[in-house]
Amino acid sequence: MQLIDGQPVYSATDLVGYLECEHLTQVERAALHGLAQRPQREDIEIDLIAKRGYAHEQRYLANLRGAGRQVTEIVKDDTLTDRGTQLRQAETETIAAMQRGADVIFQATFFDGTWIGYADFLLRVPAPSDLGEWSYEVADTKLARSPKASAILQMCS
Repeated sequence: MQLIDGQPVYSATDLVGYLECEHLTQVERAALHGLAQRPQREDIEIDLIAKRGYAHEQRYLANLRGAGRQVTEIVKDDTLTDRGTQLRQAETETIAAMQRGADVIFQATFFDGTWIGYADFLLRVPAPSDLGEWSYEVADTKLARSPKASAILQMCS
């Protein structure tokens, strides 16, 4: 949960957090408005899992490229200091890539002013849609061997 353009913006992580613990959402909202502090903690195990997750995602990306897939990467423009502008630009690039039929879209971004979502990968498939003779399927790179309900919810939101 974050403030963008003065408005609260939610993510799939926030939705999962709400379903697991309503109190967590209340604390996050209070922190967002400066009424409470988010707990700060260092966790070596979480850092290790994050690093392993990033490495796994990079291997998947390399495998796609190695298989001859053409990858369009949505890169966050760090020169833009306004987060809302940054997200709107990334979403515009994502939509443009989808409309032109990009084979693979890495780090696709969706933002409607209230919700923000990222897809690790969008893979073009030969199924007609409003885009043309193709559509996209989400591919998410998780380290888990079997899907968790929270991961499925995250992909769907």
